[in-house]
Amino acid sequence: MGGIVLDPSSPHSEPRARFRREAPEDRRRQLGEATLRCVAKHGHAGVSVRQIAAEAGVSPGLITHHFGELEELIAYAFDLMSDRLLAAVNEAVEAAPQTPQARLDAFIESSFSPILMDRGVLGMWVVFWGLILHSPRMASAQRHEYSNYLDSVERLFTDLAGAEGFFVGDVRLAAVSFTALMDGLWLAWCLNPSAFRPEDGVEQARRWIEGLRRGLYA
Repeated sequence: MGGIVLDPSSPHSEPRARFRREAPEDRRRQLGEATLRCVAKHGHAGVSVRQIAAEAGVSPGLITHHFGELEELIAYAFDLMSDRLLAAVNEAVEAAPQTPQARLDAFIESSFSPILMDRGVLGMWVVFWGLILHSPRMASAQRHEYSNYLDSVERLFTDLAGAEGFFVGDVRLAAVSFTALMDGLWLAWCLNPSAFRPEDGVEQARRWIEGLRRGLYA
């Protein structure tokens, strides 16, 4: 649960070993990362206290200590993964030229980048999707993740409409519709990468945005 570090402030010629216990949030994150690795390696079979503890190199009791029950750890791992993916997209948006069009374009292009267009990510999502149907804690985590994603899309649409002077009747519904398109294209590619190229997905998303400008959606 901790490690031995050398204390450079020791007056002795040989450094003195000092025990440092890891912060609880650091340990929680380590367990969450181990959970993601287990799911990636073993699918549904990886969702067990024994597998995760072995992957993390800790005792099963440590999972109980930090999370209480397995369901809480799985939801925490799901949050780590979804937050990481959304952060990658948002970082691309922030790095783009700060105009509404450039930011939206960066959002679209990053959504079809290798970070997200990964069949391994789909395998993990399938496991989590299955758990959402039977776990109130997982369902709550998914609602939070989905809401954050919609918030990002909604802000991009609102900024674009304001800058270009077009009207969107229901921005939230438009965000839901656009997200469904993006999710559908992502899923189709992950299931069959020969169906279309990622750049084709980018073009389809851009065409959808053109329809939004013309008042075809929401």
